[in-house]
Amino acid sequence: MAPRDPDADALTTPLPRPPQWGRLMLLAAALPIGIYLLLPTLIVVPMALTKGELIQFPPTWISVHSFADYFADPQWIDSTVISLKVAAVAVVIASVVGVLTSIGLHGKGFRGKDALFGVILAPIVVPLVVLALADYVFFAKLQLIGSWVAIGLAHSLLATPYVVVTVQASLVGLNPALVRSARSLGAGTLAVWRYVYWPATKPGIVAGAIFAFAVSFDEVVIALFLQGPDATTLPVRMFTSIQYDLTPKIAATASLLLGMATIALAAQAVFALRGEPAARA
Repeated sequence: MAPRDPDADALTTPLPRPPQWGRLMLLAAALPIGIYLLLPTLIVVPMALTKGELIQFPPTWISVHSFADYFADPQWIDSTVISLKVAAVAVVIASVVGVLTSIGLHGKGFRGKDALFGVILAPIVVPLVVLALADYVFFAKLQLIGSWVAIGLAHSLLATPYVVVTVQASLVGLNPALVRSARSLGAGTLAVWRYVYWPATKPGIVAGAIFAFAVSFDEVVIALFLQGPDATTLPVRMFTSIQYDLTPKIAATASLLLGMATIALAAQAVFALRGEPAARA
């Protein structure tokens, strides 16, 4: 009688399904926390609808002139476009590096792996002022200070750990035996990525890209160090306006950013719910 293949047994063993009551308890605990965190943020919406020329709460009547002022101001629109370009660079680099790092470390056990993960996650722990100063010194030698490309490259370093974390979470349910089986059947690197890794990591990649975009688009400290006349991001524009020109335009911009973040998170949640049945299968 031929011996049983442990990899084959691992492939046919279904993953344990989390209990339903656990999800309900998690939802019951997370819902009040989410409301507590969101309520202060939602105050900017009525502040953006004030009829006056200064930010105030409660607002004076209702008006949308602050939104019209935002779209009519070329400086604010230029800063928005720059922030979008910076975030695009950060998302592309962080996604590629984060996915390759997660796949390269998946299923590997070696001495110093925990220390390596600590290095990868260091940008989250290190104070932003320290990172900003290091980025300034580095890009000054490359003569890239005042360029939105430099800001995008610096933001990619800050956003990569988020992609690594989300992709690693997606890879928890992927049995390494699937990869070995695919390679033993003649699948190349691209085939293994397409038919094994991509279905498993797709929710994590999307979530990581959304987090990377949010981190880059919202970051202000590094952007302040690396900014220039032609590279002023939208958060930097808002920060300087709060100091010198406290108009409802700032609240209107914050409301638009809040709406964009809500749409992105809702899209990610829908994407994750659609991918859950496939992941279970």
